Amino acid sequence: MEKDFYLSGKYYQQNQSYHAEDSSFKYNNIIKLLKKNNFEFSKINTVTEVGCGAGHILLNAKKSKIFKSECKFEGYDTNPDAINIAKNIDKDINFFNSDYLETSNSRSDLIFAADVFEHVENPFNFLRKLKKKGKFFVFNIPLEISFLSMVRNKNIFENSFKKVGHLHFYNKRTAMLILKNCGFEIIDCDFAKNRFFELRNKSFFKRFLIYFPQYVFEKFNKNLSCSIFGGYSLVTLAKAS
Repeated sequence: MEKDFYLSGKYYQQNQSYHAEDSSFKYNNIIKLLKKNNFEFSKINTVTEVGCGAGHILLNAKKSKIFKSECKFEGYDTNPDAINIAKNIDKDINFFNSDYLETSNSRSDLIFAADVFEHVENPFNFLRKLKKKGKFFVFNIPLEISFLSMVRNKNIFENSFKKVGHLHFYNKRTAMLILKNCGFEIIDCDFAKNRFFELRNKSFFKRFLIYFPQYVFEKFNKNLSCSIFGGYSLVTLAKAS
């Protein structure tokens, strides 16, 4: 399924925006985590995004002026439709319709992989190769395994598989386990949830029914809230161990 889903245009038919509407939210969470850990932006010469989609996370990174002016930004994606869109957003960002792990011999100072390895048939192989390509890494990992996802009649796993091509599903523990076993040293991580984007697609009653108890739980224990209700992503800063 993996290559055919993206190269045949099926993914584009179902996700024509390539989730550009989520990019600012994801980027803000990435920068928040980096700042929290006193990340030395001045030492970063190259920022690479693997699985960059339409390129808006990189666009946000460049426009933020957090990185030094001579920092190079580059994005790789095997989906030609996504790269065709990305190439039109900023002429100073280099976008490539290729597999970063197979076509580039260089190492990057900072690599973003936002919602990527759950799409890959062999995530262990992917992550072990990726580890050799960079110094620091930021992952955004959707956490789809929760108590509610396991007991609800609606099969969110099947929907996620068919609509956005997720081949693997994670909670915090399994996400951390695969990263550590592939040779990454976890520096820090945090939960993220784009409530405003999700609320636009639900009625008031559903919003209240779902998000009020989740909001209350989250104030006391985000980890418990994620384990029960789901719907979060795990933003993770790591380096090659």
